Amino acid sequence: MKPLQILVVDDERSICLLLQDVLARFGHTVMTCQDGNSALELAAEQPFDLVFLDIRMPGMGGLEALKKLRRQLPEATFVMITGFAKDDVIDDALQSGAAACLCKPFSLSQVTKLLEELKGAATISSQRVRTEAVRGLIPPAHPARRGS
Repeated sequence: MKPLQILVVDDERSICLLLQDVLARFGHTVMTCQDGNSALELAAEQPFDLVFLDIRMPGMGGLEALKKLRRQLPEATFVMITGFAKDDVIDDALQSGAAACLCKPFSLSQVTKLLEELKGAATISSQRVRTEAVRGLIPPAHPARRGS
C-alpha cells in the first residue's frame, strides 16, 4: 500500500495520538484535530486519502462533518469512530458515505485489520469493505447487536 495522507478527527486527544502513532508506523502521514470545523479547515488546505472521524464531538458532530468533508474530499475514504455503537447510528454513518465504523474501545489489531481490508479492496469505499469491516469491528456480543 502506498503511503496515505490520513486525517484523524476526535475530541479525545488520546485517540488522535494513538491512531497517529499506529498509522505512522505503517509509513502514512497523519494529521489530527479535535473538531469538525478544524477538519474542514485542514481539508481545504490539503487532500486526504483516508479520514477517521468521531461521530460524537462537541459543536459539529461527526455525521455533519462527514457530509461536508465528502464534498471537499470526494476521493477520500471515511471511517467513523464511535463509543455508541447503536444500529441506527452506524446505519446513518454508512448511508452518509462512511466505509466502516470503528467502535471504541478498539484494539491495534482492529486498526491493522481495517487497513488490510482497505488495502485489499479495488476501491476502498466499496460495499464489500463496508460490510466486512463493520461486521469485523463490532464484537458480536456488543449490546447494539443484541437488539438494544
